Amino acid sequence: MITTLTDTTASSIDKKMIEMRETFGANTIGRVLTLIIIATGDIEEPLEAAISASHEHPARVLVVDADPEAETSGLDAEIRVGRDAGAGEIVILRARGDLMASLDTLVMALLLPDAPIVTWWPEGAPSSPVHDVLGSMSQRRITDSAACAGPIDTLKRLRRGYTSGDSDLAWSRLTRWRGLVASAFEVPPVTVPQRVEVSGAPGNPSVVLMAAWLSHSLGVDARIVESSSGETGTAGVHGVRLIREDGAIDLTRVSDEAIVMTLPGDDSGQHVTMPRRTLDELLAEELRRLDPDEVYGEVLATAFSAIDDSGTYASGKPEPTDTVLADGAEVATAAAEATASQLATALEKRNLAHLVVTGGTVGTATARALPATLAAAEVDVSRLHIWWGDERYVDPDSSERNEVAVRSGLLEPLQEAGMPPRNIHAMPSPADGMSLEEAAAWYGQQLDQSGGDEPFRTRGRAFFDVLLLGVGPDGHIASLFPEHPDQRQVGATAVAVSNSPKPPPERISLTWPVLNSARHVALLVAGEEKAAAVAAGHGDIEPWVLPASAVRGLHSTTWFLDRAAASQRTR
Repeated sequence: MITTLTDTTASSIDKKMIEMRETFGANTIGRVLTLIIIATGDIEEPLEAAISASHEHPARVLVVDADPEAETSGLDAEIRVGRDAGAGEIVILRARGDLMASLDTLVMALLLPDAPIVTWWPEGAPSSPVHDVLGSMSQRRITDSAACAGPIDTLKRLRRGYTSGDSDLAWSRLTRWRGLVASAFEVPPVTVPQRVEVSGAPGNPSVVLMAAWLSHSLGVDARIVESSSGETGTAGVHGVRLIREDGAIDLTRVSDEAIVMTLPGDDSGQHVTMPRRTLDELLAEELRRLDPDEVYGEVLATAFSAIDDSGTYASGKPEPTDTVLADGAEVATAAAEATASQLATALEKRNLAHLVVTGGTVGTATARALPATLAAAEVDVSRLHIWWGDERYVDPDSSERNEVAVRSGLLEPLQEAGMPPRNIHAMPSPADGMSLEEAAAWYGQQLDQSGGDEPFRTRGRAFFDVLLLGVGPDGHIASLFPEHPDQRQVGATAVAVSNSPKPPPERISLTWPVLNSARHVALLVAGEEKAAAVAAGHGDIEPWVLPASAVRGLHSTTWFLDRAAASQRTR
């Protein structure tokens, strides 16, 4: 039985469900959990999987199919009970517009009382599932990195945001593989392999997790070998090879239904039936155990413990564009005009806007141009907050401070135009009585408190509206310098930079995840001495050797260049 409600409320949905149960004989006895499905695409496949899994795990299934871009706010619902819902009951919630802000309240009213809650993202995994508004109320949080754009980058973000209770279907797809490998390992004589190889597509998260599990379990580095295009099963794990002193044990997928196991001294091979798992089987397994899968967490940490993944924060975003102008003065004017327009748009959509300013010759000139462009764009500066990307840790009135350079040209005019002093978030100086490390931690706390409870490293969403950055001749941005150890501190919001290669030696800088949390990024560069850094910055994302390549806006990244700085570009 299917019933549709339009422009409804959670209370009306609950009443209708009670009415339908009484009319058609369905009841909640035996429901063991609430399964929340966060839909970002087609809902039919995950819904069919949930219906199938409900025969083993009777559940109330709440499908959140939201449209935050809708011009009007409201809630429609579709309720399914009886044969149309398997062994459970289904509510499809179609929330529109501003109702998105109260999804937790909406869903909470429909949860089964005193029953576990599981949240599943079939696509579009959040960076930190436990910090998601619905994930935070769940005992189990299921993602599927393989179904996301950029599966490995998604897995890296999930590693940073991992909390006990998280799981991923890329891991569940390995359950039978892990059992088979464990059996093969026990073939006499039982010895630790000298080498381990996993064949498959390197960009497949199950392949990465399989190699990490073997490394974690055996204490031997497992090497990923790319399958050739003609081999079967290259979409996932194609094979595992355990190389021992007496020979190799090979497990190779030969079809969607079978694996061949070859043992030392036996080239004939044993066929083992091991069909690829369906989505409903994977979901049923996840619902079978609601206790934390700590092994998954350990394997996830092993998979990415030894790599520098700072570039992950910049990946998967729109490619940068260039605006080339005659000189530094025109760069400053163009950047200020673009910034004012972007901030005006931000305030049309949100109550507050956040701007990050920078130092340097062009950065300071841009700041001086901003009061006029903001006024021309009719930006309400009382709703604008000013932050800094970095600061030199020197006396508060030192001319070396970025904040001092913009006091008269930016801060004072904005305060005269109505900006409250509390909206200006300058970084501390030694006069504030804090050590460099304490000052960086304090500034990070201010940002964290302004941006919400979730740390920047796990957000994966915008906080700043516009981020202005200068670029040094060596390609540094903010105070993140090439091959400087302090740039690796991605766990903090702001970092204390010691022994800076550029004086003064002590600085405070925002970190990679924070710099990459802006909607719009503007890189301001003038001068022939920076042309090589500009050219290199247009290449691959390489934060360690070229920081300027590794900051991208979620909506746009623009290089504002004068002709001299643009002279060595190849595009």
